[in-house]
Amino acid sequence: MIPLIGAEVREAQFQAAWYYSLIIAAMFLLMCIAGGWGLRGGIRIWRGGDRPAGALITAACVGTVLALTGMLLAAAVGLARTGGMG
Repeated sequence: MIPLIGAEVREAQFQAAWYYSLIIAAMFLLMCIAGGWGLRGGIRIWRGGDRPAGALITAACVGTVLALTGMLLAAAVGLARTGGMG
């Protein structure tokens, strides 16, 4: 019975790691898409003549994307480091 219980725990850990890796990948994809839209909007405003607003939007977008990338990287490294065991 004990090896069977151990196998169930390993399967649950695999499923949790797989699920969290899907979440991390989806968040990264959404972050890239939203970052692209934000940068495109900031550049449009910059070219439209409102340079301070365009610079502010672009800087906020880049800062947010970098912060979220750092968070997602920390989550991915933590997931890989623990082997899905929490």
